[in-house]
Amino acid sequence: MTTPASGNLYLDIHLIQSYPYSNLNRDRQGAPKSAKYGGVMRARQSSQNGKRHTRLAVENATGIRALRTRGVPKAVARRLAGRGWDKETALIAGQMLILAAGVKGLGIADSQGTNALLFLPESALDELAELADAHRGEITQAVYDIQTEAEKAAKKTTRKTAPAQEEPEDGDEDEPVLGEGSLLAKYAAKVLTKADVLAILQSRNASVAAFGRMLANEAGSTVDGAVQMAHGLSTHAATTQLDYFTAVDDILQDEGTETGAGHMGDNRYTSATFYRYACLNVTELIANLDGDTETAQSVTAEFLRAFVTTVLPAKSSGTAPFTVPHLVYAAVRSDRPVSLVGAYETPVPDTSDGYIPASLTKLAEHAAAHHRFLGTEGLITHAHSGLTDQTFSALGDRLDGLDELVARVVTTVAQEKA
Repeated sequence: MTTPASGNLYLDIHLIQSYPYSNLNRDRQGAPKSAKYGGVMRARQSSQNGKRHTRLAVENATGIRALRTRGVPKAVARRLAGRGWDKETALIAGQMLILAAGVKGLGIADSQGTNALLFLPESALDELAELADAHRGEITQAVYDIQTEAEKAAKKTTRKTAPAQEEPEDGDEDEPVLGEGSLLAKYAAKVLTKADVLAILQSRNASVAAFGRMLANEAGSTVDGAVQMAHGLSTHAATTQLDYFTAVDDILQDEGTETGAGHMGDNRYTSATFYRYACLNVTELIANLDGDTETAQSVTAEFLRAFVTTVLPAKSSGTAPFTVPHLVYAAVRSDRPVSLVGAYETPVPDTSDGYIPASLTKLAEHAAAHHRFLGTEGLITHAHSGLTDQTFSALGDRLDGLDELVARVVTTVAQEKA
């Protein structure tokens, strides 16, 4: 089954997992997300939701954290305040750092944060604070000059009839209040070097290397993520179920003055057996980490573990949907990623046996069909584990638990990328 190392190395992970009555991932109306596939409606778990919770679990395990945030100026300001800066100057310094980068369209919103989400290593906040602190004198003088110039401009404006300002239209919240051409941007370019700021914004760690980053109009910050994750779909047709509920007013009940509910409403839930799929491009991960294979192996192990064990917590207090997969199938390939979602294009039918037995069988049959069609030369190793005690020859060796599966994958990656 093992082949010589090639230029590409992919880890495919396939899960079959049953969830009880729950709402794992809500749409904007509060209903469980859904999608039409194979001509019928399915329950759906969005890839964005799965990626976030998986990323947080990987970061917690590795201790390497990145932040997706609009709050970089405020976070830098807090660090500067801890160094003795006054709060107003510290916040302006944090904003100047963003504007000094000179990225077209990136500016400061009326919330005082950036007008777009940034994704950068947590350590970058300390580096930005260090950079500002190194220019403390120039920044402090610039803040004074900005305030003076703004006051002069305000006096001139009051002598004229100010034009009426239009109300912002819906969707305009991302337009920067302070951006290119602003007074703050002009002074930021004077006291800070663009290359110094960009070097920090472009920095990456294991989390950025795995999950990727895109900053519009700044190609140097873009990192093609090594992780690709599909939307999870139920293996069968699924519908939303309505739950009418009431809440009792305890004081009124104790007094016996009134009966009935203190509150009533309804929630929407679903129950389903899901097929979930993710791929990790190990070769790209190593490249994003500048050849650091040791860190890449650690991320690979923790990504596999996190994708299998991470809990999607939406409405968990009322449903406790803390299940684990009935089946985990992992394959290390040298040819290309392979999703097996096609096994469920024809939905699993309702039976008194539930959906899991047929879902497992269809996955194994579909994998066998892929092996026949594509061959197995690109399949370096594959194995399965989970709650089921069944063995599926098309899914490689059956291993006793997740630890063995992780060990198999990491050993293979180490051998192939040695």
